[in-house]
Amino acid sequence: ERAEVREALQDALLRLPLIYRSAVALHDVEGLTSAEVADIQGVALPAAKQRLRRGRMMLVSELAQGTQQVDGHDVPLRCWDARSRVSDYLDAELSSRDRRLLEQHLSHCPTCPPLYASLVGTRVMLERRRDPDEVVAATLAERIRTTLARDEG
Repeated sequence: ERAEVREALQDALLRLPLIYRSAVALHDVEGLTSAEVADIQGVALPAAKQRLRRGRMMLVSELAQGTQQVDGHDVPLRCWDARSRVSDYLDAELSSRDRRLLEQHLSHCPTCPPLYASLVGTRVMLERRRDPDEVVAATLAERIRTTLARDEG
């Protein structure tokens, strides 16, 4: 039962917009004060408190909905489960059943497709780079090489 509650909470948190999800997670999960949340998010204290209040209200609403429905369709996977399978999906390592469930989820879920699209876009950009040093700024790559050479010597 606790595992089900944890999964429902994780799934509901994933469906919150980032500014509210991060406020709730930083305050209620990590134990930071509202002032610390404001500092991390780069907003004034009243704005951080408002984000926390709204995030909590949204979280309660998401939890109350139970099984997610979008446009009259049951979404076959929880967002948490779908997102945990995306990497295997990109690598073509899912069974045909799991692949179908994930694709069905992505076709109906309002929050997961942008994440999937950004992962695909990032992967394509990385695949286009031939030189691994291009992924990191040249100055940072040189600092890393210098540090490694010094540690080896």
